[in-house]
Amino acid sequence: MQVPVGKVIWFTGLSGSGKSTLAVMLKEELERKCLAVALLDGDILRQGLNRDLGFSGIDRAENIRRAAEVAKILSDSDYLVICAFITPFHSIRKAVRGLFVNDEYVEVFLDCPLEICEQRDPKGLYSQARKGEVPEFTGVSSPFELPESPDLIIPTSSLSCQESLDRIIEYLERRFPEARPNHPRIPCALRRSRPKMAIIGLDSAPPSMVFGRYDLPNLRTLMEHGRWGKLRSTDPPITVPAWTTMTTGRDPGELGLYGFRNRLSHDYDHLSTVNRTHVTVPRVWDYLENAGNYTITLGVPQTYPPRPHNGVTVADFLAPDVRSGITYPPELAAELDRMADGPYMLDVKDFRSGDKKQLLDDIYAMVNRRFKVAEELIKRRRWDFFMMVEIGLDRMHHAFWGHCTPGHKDYVPGNPFEHALSDFYKYLDHCVGRLLMFLDDDTTVMVISDHGVKSATGGFCINEWLIRNEWLNLLEYPESEVPLTPDMVDWSRTKAWSEGGYYARVFMNVKGREPQGIIEPDQYESCRNRLSETLSDFHDDSGASIRNVVLKPGEIYRDCRNVPPDLMVYFDDLALRSIGTVGSGSIVRNGNTRGMDSANHDYYGIYIQTRLSDLRRGITRDTLTENISCLDITPTILDEFGLAVPEGLGGKAIKREGIYLDRTRKSQASEGAGERERTYRHAGFTSEEEAVVVQRLKDLGYL
Repeated sequence: MQVPVGKVIWFTGLSGSGKSTLAVMLKEELERKCLAVALLDGDILRQGLNRDLGFSGIDRAENIRRAAEVAKILSDSDYLVICAFITPFHSIRKAVRGLFVNDEYVEVFLDCPLEICEQRDPKGLYSQARKGEVPEFTGVSSPFELPESPDLIIPTSSLSCQESLDRIIEYLERRFPEARPNHPRIPCALRRSRPKMAIIGLDSAPPSMVFGRYDLPNLRTLMEHGRWGKLRSTDPPITVPAWTTMTTGRDPGELGLYGFRNRLSHDYDHLSTVNRTHVTVPRVWDYLENAGNYTITLGVPQTYPPRPHNGVTVADFLAPDVRSGITYPPELAAELDRMADGPYMLDVKDFRSGDKKQLLDDIYAMVNRRFKVAEELIKRRRWDFFMMVEIGLDRMHHAFWGHCTPGHKDYVPGNPFEHALSDFYKYLDHCVGRLLMFLDDDTTVMVISDHGVKSATGGFCINEWLIRNEWLNLLEYPESEVPLTPDMVDWSRTKAWSEGGYYARVFMNVKGREPQGIIEPDQYESCRNRLSETLSDFHDDSGASIRNVVLKPGEIYRDCRNVPPDLMVYFDDLALRSIGTVGSGSIVRNGNTRGMDSANHDYYGIYIQTRLSDLRRGITRDTLTENISCLDITPTILDEFGLAVPEGLGGKAIKREGIYLDRTRKSQASEGAGERERTYRHAGFTSEEEAVVVQRLKDLGYL
């Protein structure tokens, strides 16, 4: 039995946005394909059926009601009904949609700015409205409320009529393949030769918040129509290297990236701040571009300095500032403020010491502007793969967690920021939902986070502990709390010292390896084991046991490039952050000279993946996917594009049912670094830029 083809395609948009023109073109195109088509145009109906109606709010609603009822009758008779009406209000659009079941109705928003519509003004109506000759004219004397959830958005200000029609036909061919018995189905002439994928990164989003605690309808809808689960972060669970692992399929040891600052050699003072040039293996977009795809990355960590490539880059918060060449192509930087509808922000300032209300306003502004840039890039630029990372959620967690979490030592009932996190999650969900409006049915959407979040109870002064236990000796103990620097250390009597922010990286002073090493090489392993055991079996001054997790890089990574730490330590299973300063005299503390976060990172982030064609057809999957990690993200992306996972990557592609796919199939992904990459002028940070970034990382608590 064939399924009836009756559908309604409802064009909404300002006068002059192209509704009538595209409706006629679409009707002609569908009729050439031997489909039964009816066209309902607002101007034509007002000359006949609705000639008794004016332009008051009541009459406008009645005009649309009658048109919708006629469209319903025609669609029930198996016609494809094309409707072209301004339909300016949410309430009216909602009422129209309510007449039809989900798979009978398509709302197409013709997105064209008022100034462009007014320039076109084919009927002279805007001119008359400006003179007061046309009362209640939409866009001039009456509002047009932007559609909240159209099925398709066509930016008619930047696309030709034919390009707009092509997108509509392509969408309809995918959305409604069925036809009446005596009509052929819509041909696949415009079908895409490859899929699209859009990744939305929400830095530090935890499963407990996204999957359970808050009412997040857009993220919940993606889960219901796709697969989802907890995503195991890297060790350490921190922005860098976690995002870089997700975009390479390599663990931190293989990358040689153990945090934001890494030793360049075994000297005591050669630390380098991470940027794109420190990633020496292909990232997922390198594979995709080499296969002929176009990519957009927005705010993805370790993309500064941007590289020349087939697409667009807007760099991340690790760039020194917005004036430092953060985009590719370079000229895009001049457009960011316009696209963002305000000054584009890489990150927020005064993260710990600033006024909380101002910080909250700044985070909202930053997120709003970044999503506006994302919308503009998606609408205006060519792309097959889009990825953005929003850092604002991480800043909210670190700054407001204690204000919002009953039972936390910083929580005060009724405080002015008690609902800051729940409100922000709902806002972020709204931003995600709006972004989905700009994506076609053939897009696979992935929402991921690099790590989770948990309550922080204070900090562990690792270098103070090393001093107290005679692993670290200073030439002179400071009178006040200061960062540990190499010139303060008596290296002739020091066996170990530590770097790091949220977790500790402990380095040992080995003879023949460090310039003034004192640990004999044949004693290194026993010495390291003794230090590890002592740190693991720690009791505070009250005698209470604190569960410190001590890791050896060589045991958790497949390889250890560059200069790895000898030990990595999570204090109290990440409930305490690492404090590297000296001079306080204390080991376990509630704060340090820069203040103390009320939240720290946790081991699990989130993973959600949905094909929008499934969502918009109402296909429910809601598949819980288990045992997945950051290493699986790059293989999964490559699989979506029909590329085999290159040998040597640590993860596997997650298939639709939530199990793993065999990597030995499909066309082979090629690294394809490209000559442009090798000859591009940017080679990393200047010394001045690095100083700016280092200070920002200190302010953020990463160092």
